[in-house]
Amino acid sequence: MGEASRVALVTGGARGIGWATAEAFLAAGWRVVLCDIDGAEAGRRAEEHPQRILPLGLDVADRSAVEKTFTEVIRQWGRLDAVVNNAGIQRHAPLEELAPQDWLAVLDVNLHGTFHCLQAAGRIMLPQGAGAIVNLASVAATRGAPGRAPYAASKAAIVSLTKTAAVEWSARGVRVNAVAPGYVETDLVKSAIANGRISLDPILQRIPAGRLATPAEIAGAIVFLCSDGASYVTGHVLHVDGGFEADYGVPFSQGGRA
Repeated sequence: MGEASRVALVTGGARGIGWATAEAFLAAGWRVVLCDIDGAEAGRRAEEHPQRILPLGLDVADRSAVEKTFTEVIRQWGRLDAVVNNAGIQRHAPLEELAPQDWLAVLDVNLHGTFHCLQAAGRIMLPQGAGAIVNLASVAATRGAPGRAPYAASKAAIVSLTKTAAVEWSARGVRVNAVAPGYVETDLVKSAIANGRISLDPILQRIPAGRLATPAEIAGAIVFLCSDGASYVTGHVLHVDGGFEADYGVPFSQGGRA
């Protein structure tokens, strides 16, 4: 089966990493189901490729909406070959001040939304004996992330969910992996830097590559994991972070005595 005939569904697909991923799939010849809570923006994106993008408004935290969306994809395009669980939100607060509703909001979208879409995808892909799923984790999954407790917890849980799904489904032809981005130069991050909510210098000092990722660099890893080139890769968490996770964090000094 050629990749040009395949269909990928991307959640949170209208902006940032999601849209970059959609563009990468399109460049590889795939058709894309562009799902976003902002259905109007997804529709505007689809105008660029009217025959190859199916735009659908979707709140991934809504189980019923997820099920209807996946049913609609099969009704309209008759197949589903890859799913990218990209939709996610953040709520920032010190842990002792974090409002319970903010904790639940992040878990509902990031973790429960990923679960809903993962399960809906599996129920299509397992009977057909083929499919690839990529969940979006984060470097925050394995590091303490001050002020971002629900986000970090959700991403750590996504890593575990990814590995469990991979182990359960690999023998039946469905691969499940995760991509863990580091800091990415999305419009949201650029706005936060411009507004002084993020200080860029300390971040760059912690990244061995010395720069932020572009959304396209994250998208390239995602599309690779969905491709035939990754046919024996499952249960893997691919860090696309410029060396952030690998860095010991203590700089080497040649000063002093040997």
